[in-house]
Amino acid sequence: MNSKTTRRLTAVAAVLTVGVLAGCQDTGQVPGGGSAATPTSSPSKAPSGGSTDDPDGPHTETAPPGAVASARRLTLEGLKSASHPAMCGNPAGQLKDGEATYGRGSVTVNAPGSPDYNPQAAPTRVDLDGDGQDELVAEFSCDAGGVTWPSVVVVYREGWFVQDSFSLGQLPEYQGKTMTKGRIDSWYREENDLVMSWLTAESGPVPNVQWTGRVMATPEGGFRIAQVTGGETPSATESDLPDPAHTDDSNREPEPTDPATPDESETAEATPPGE
Repeated sequence: MNSKTTRRLTAVAAVLTVGVLAGCQDTGQVPGGGSAATPTSSPSKAPSGGSTDDPDGPHTETAPPGAVASARRLTLEGLKSASHPAMCGNPAGQLKDGEATYGRGSVTVNAPGSPDYNPQAAPTRVDLDGDGQDELVAEFSCDAGGVTWPSVVVVYREGWFVQDSFSLGQLPEYQGKTMTKGRIDSWYREENDLVMSWLTAESGPVPNVQWTGRVMATPEGGFRIAQVTGGETPSATESDLPDPAHTDDSNREPEPTDPATPDESETAEATPPGE
């Protein structure tokens, strides 16, 4: 083969090579059956929280947003598994079916289904701070393995965050007296306050000292029992008795005469003269 023929074949081969490479760029295919990546292409991604169509690919299960929001709402059912602050020597923790145990100690929320449930002090929603969103107020009873301590009032805000808590055994209005017992008798909403009445015991096993007050918001963002009155036992006191100087005797029946006590006139007649 002469040099002229060789040069001609080389030129034809070069033209064919250029054509093949141009075709590969147009179709995205390369010799050998692979694919050519282009600078502008990017891998596809499944939507966040979803799954890919490939059964062997990554798969992530997430709760629907509505379910998460529902679990964080202030409901009676949610309260039974809510967190609680430290109380009665027990650490802060999580309720299960409305109760929690720590060694010999226990914590119980006053809600339907709990032992000694008091419906007059059932968990109550009230907008204590006036921000347009209700808080939930619940009474907790607790002990450290023996007798029940004074109840603890816990205020939750949306999401089951503990906003504040306070014990019925520790109020400034007790003026230094220690209340070893204390249970909510009843409460009710009045505008942005929760009006409550409760009983405590300064001594002995039975709460018998009556109190009333209001759960109100504080400027610091917490809550407290304010406008506390009471401190008297339910039994009659000296101030409850009628004042003899202002007693109306006009309609009073005459006192019956004791037949065992002789009348003075009968005694005088029966006495012989001179004796």
